[in-house]
Order: sequence, then C-alpha cells, then structure tokens
Amino acid sequence: MSQTENYRDLAESDAKSAVSNFRDEIVEMLLDDGKASDDLLNDYPNGDSYHHESHADKWYNLQEAAAVLDQLDDFEETDSGLWQGQDMKTALGTCAAFTYANAVYSEWHDLIEKINDRAEDILSDFITEETDLETERDDLTSNAQDEDEQAEFADADAKEAGSKKAAKPFLKAAAEHRTTAEAARTCAAEKQALLDSLDTRKADALREMVDEIAG
Repeated sequence: MSQTENYRDLAESDAKSAVSNFRDEIVEMLLDDGKASDDLLNDYPNGDSYHHESHADKWYNLQEAAAVLDQLDDFEETDSGLWQGQDMKTALGTCAAFTYANAVYSEWHDLIEKINDRAEDILSDFITEETDLETERDDLTSNAQDEDEQAEFADADAKEAGSKKAAKPFLKAAAEHRTTAEAARTCAAEKQALLDSLDTRKADALREMVDEIAG
C-alpha cells in the first residue's frame, strides 16, 4: 500500500468482495426470511474470522497508517486496549488496521441494506406473479371442467336424438367442447409449469441482483 492509496475505495471494494464471498448465504436468507442479516460476524459461516483475516489483519507503516486514519476518520477505532503495550508506530498501525476494518464493515452494512431494499421489490413482484398464475391456472382448470360437462350434455342429447342426422350437431358440439377443454388444460399446465419454476427463477433473480450490487 502507498500513501496515495484511496482507502475509502479499497474499503468499498473489500465490502463488495465480502458480499460476493457470502452470496449464497445472502440469497438463502432472502428466500427464507425476506431479508439478509447485516451481522457478518455472527450470522455467516466463519464470518468473524473472514472479517478479521481479510480486513483487520493488515500491516501498515507509519505513512500508510496516517493516511488510513486521515481518510477514514469517521470510522476511527477507539478501543485502546487493542494496541495496549505496543510502541507508538505499532500502535498507530494497529489503530489503522481496525479503523480500516470498521470502514469495510460499515460499507458491508450499506450494501446489505441496498440488497434488502432491492430484494423487497423482487420478492413482491414474484408474489404478485404467483397469485396471478394461481388464479389463471384455477380459472383454466374450471373452464376445462365446464367444457367437459357441456360435452357430456351434448353426448346425452345426441343419444336421445331420433336419427344420426339429428344427432350430428350435438356430436359436433361435444367435440368442440372437448377441444376447448383440452386447450384450457394445456394452458393450465403451462401456468403450473411457471409456478413450479417460481422458486428457481426467484433465486436466480436474487443472485443476479446481489452480483450486480457486488460487481
């Protein structure tokens, strides 16, 4: 690292890397609970060690530490026990390391908040789609049953007709009702297939969104 390094940009980049690293866990939380936890340290597998090793366990020389503390003063670590007993240069580096980790964690929180906001809209759209598909499927199924019933009535009328000529229009009507019923059942099956794929499509949409935010 150099004195001219932009540590705010680095913190944002590291936070995005953390989101990418835990993407699957984030998506699972969104699917199960409707939102992802921003508690990286406790709610993600090895999140505590990941955060420490990736963001806090860094060494800074005196110039770098001064740059970190200057650029990230909003996140300055104040727990002096973390560098108690260290000489001044080492203590400054330790303070800078935890300050940088604080900045990354703050960026992580912001990203998770953005993810949750976007996920709310995505999940809401899928709920609407699910409701619409279920209604359409049920209506089509009901229509198919009605057409089957009308076909049976037409068959009965054909049997009661006094001649083949008299029965012909009833048989034609029965065939048309059955064709309409089959078309309705086909459309209902298509709606059901979309419903069956809903969870997969929902997960794919959430992954794409998380990847976009972490990109």
